Amino acid sequence: MRLVITNTSKLWKVGSPFFRQFKDIMLVVCLNGEAVTDEYECFISPCKQKKSMKYGIGDTRLTALASVAGKLYQELSYRDDIIFLTDNDPSTLYPFYVLKGLKDHNRFHLITISPWFFDGVKKTDAYYQMLADLTSLDSIMYYDSNNAIEALGSETTLGKAYSYIRNELESIMISAFNQIYEKRSSGYSFFDFASMTYVPMKEGFNKIDLSHKDKIDNEVRFPVYRSLRTLGLCCPPSYPEKNEYTKKEVERPVGRTDGKKICNTLREQRILLAEANNIPFESEECPSVGPCAGTCEKCDKEVKYLYDQLKKIPKEDRVYPQFDAKLSFSSENMNDEAHRDFDLGMLYPELGI
Repeated sequence: MRLVITNTSKLWKVGSPFFRQFKDIMLVVCLNGEAVTDEYECFISPCKQKKSMKYGIGDTRLTALASVAGKLYQELSYRDDIIFLTDNDPSTLYPFYVLKGLKDHNRFHLITISPWFFDGVKKTDAYYQMLADLTSLDSIMYYDSNNAIEALGSETTLGKAYSYIRNELESIMISAFNQIYEKRSSGYSFFDFASMTYVPMKEGFNKIDLSHKDKIDNEVRFPVYRSLRTLGLCCPPSYPEKNEYTKKEVERPVGRTDGKKICNTLREQRILLAEANNIPFESEECPSVGPCAGTCEKCDKEVKYLYDQLKKIPKEDRVYPQFDAKLSFSSENMNDEAHRDFDLGMLYPELGI
């Protein structure tokens, strides 16, 4: 297991006492061209720029790090789990961004927080641009940073808000690391803050066990030292273009920071659809708090049930409630102002939405 942070993080400080117990598995990616500590291993990017007025794609620090992405990946090779610890600053996501396309036999995990509600548009857009593609992740923990403002009050300082989040996350971090190491998070998972566990993305609701909420680990159950490994013949499996594995990869759900919103929107629409057609239907709201995929096996079962019931009703008698929900997203190939609308109704064309 390796823990990766950058020198630009305001949440994950290099000098934090919490990291000392993980000294031998820490890697600090220095984006400004010089080592910032001699306590942990540093990977030094060739960029000499201390700060940047640009975020994301236009940042020279990202360009410089991308130019040595292969070397960075070599620093992390032959380890099963790579955990990127990031915050609301887009630059903290640069290591993950430049490595996601190089992922081979490792497993990638992301622990991050949302932008603040008062962060500028360019900074916020750049943050979500870094997270536009999460398909290389095996798990994600996404904390809404604005919860700290609500808990502390609007008069609190930014420093106190960061400290509050840091204390909250550090209190569950060892438990999260243990779950990752023990592969309880395998199969593409998100960290659910309601149950304090990693939940399989696909199964979602069905795997949320609130009885685990108070079972937080304080003891590390994984190796926290570096081990030498010999370079043997290590080749990823070669799969035919069409088989069950390919189908699962194409159809697997991916974590979304707005997943809960999508889940609630689609659930409300299913309820309206059932009521409009006098179909007996009960739907329990998912207790999850985390970046889910927006749909899971429970959602799929509800959709199938409604579809089967609708088929019993003559087409001319079926009623489809108005569905105006839209999801806007930015593309790396567009400028900052460009957006496209994606009709969520396309997710369920069989229902005629």
